[in-house]
Amino acid sequence: MTFNMSAFLGGAATGVVNVIDDMERKAEKKADRAYTQSEKDRLYNRSKRDKEKAITDELADSLSVYYTPDQVEDIMKNGKGASRHAISRGEYYTNNDMDASVAYQMPDNDITDIGGAAVGSVGDVAASSEALSTGAPAGLGGGSFASRFTKGPDPKDKSLAAAETDILNMRVQAAGLSEEAGAKLLEKADTKENILLDMQRKKADAAREESNENEVKEHYTVSERESKIKNYRVLARNSMEIQTGSLGEITGKLKGTNSLGLAELATANNLQGNNNVGYKEVQMDKEIKSVQANGVAMLNQYAVSNYATVPTAKIFQSNQDLQNAARSGGSLKPGDVYVTYVQQQTRSDGTVVPAQYMAGTYLGDMYKNLGIKPFLPAAYLGETWTPTETP
Repeated sequence: MTFNMSAFLGGAATGVVNVIDDMERKAEKKADRAYTQSEKDRLYNRSKRDKEKAITDELADSLSVYYTPDQVEDIMKNGKGASRHAISRGEYYTNNDMDASVAYQMPDNDITDIGGAAVGSVGDVAASSEALSTGAPAGLGGGSFASRFTKGPDPKDKSLAAAETDILNMRVQAAGLSEEAGAKLLEKADTKENILLDMQRKKADAAREESNENEVKEHYTVSERESKIKNYRVLARNSMEIQTGSLGEITGKLKGTNSLGLAELATANNLQGNNNVGYKEVQMDKEIKSVQANGVAMLNQYAVSNYATVPTAKIFQSNQDLQNAARSGGSLKPGDVYVTYVQQQTRSDGTVVPAQYMAGTYLGDMYKNLGIKPFLPAAYLGETWTPTETP
């Protein structure tokens, strides 16, 4: 039997080819499996990214209902938890007819602070604003989606009024704290007030641009204005150590003091300063003048009722003596009742006022922003009146 070399070689070659083909098939299958897994991973990752993007887009859309674009971007930097919390607070503010985008601009707000309420948080604001009326005019456009489509009173007005009440509450609370704690709370109140006044000023400027020249723009409802005056009055009375109740009513004794009249002027003075740098509202100016007139009447009534008990050191024989006593180190201090001798005067209508004593209250420069001079005359005492002791 003859050995067929050609057949042997051909068979070997075929075997090698089969082995190579088998190896290639296995490699292709492995590559196919790897490709399939890679494709699955790619599709999974793309699906995951799509889901993440969908969640992010949904959060952004929800946030934009309550906040401005810049605020939405700022909130979302803190993650999904912070975003969901901000949406929840946005719903809360909207349900209480307030604007979350306004609240977000305040330091220590309950939108950025997920942990809970501190002094001046939305819980306090909401409670203090429940009594506020909702008849404010339309405000700035271009803010949050909710504020642009809310019917009726502008939530910005209610939010600003609530924040204002909150700041006053902080000042009242500071009076009952230790010196260090009170100073920190007052510093926080000052920061919030500066932000608030800036927002009020911008809102008022925008409202004036949108209105007619002859149109009188009001930024408070009647009850909001009354609430603001009441809160300023409570703060002024507390600073004079006049005891007040939860509704601002006087609970302590005032006999023998003109603190109530001084507190009324302080109320007018503080309101005037606030209105000048904030809304510059015409109606608030009128209310301030009424508070001022009330304070002047109280002080004059007290001076007329108590001039007979003025000590000798506060009775003067000339205007020059009165002026000297008001200088540093003198016998007169702001709030003191004085009596001074006034020379005969002729008024512009020709009426002659005889020389006589006059009673009044020394105020210093405390209320010059109201146009009140340092010496507040109360009444002439008549030609026949003379002090029991002449200085």
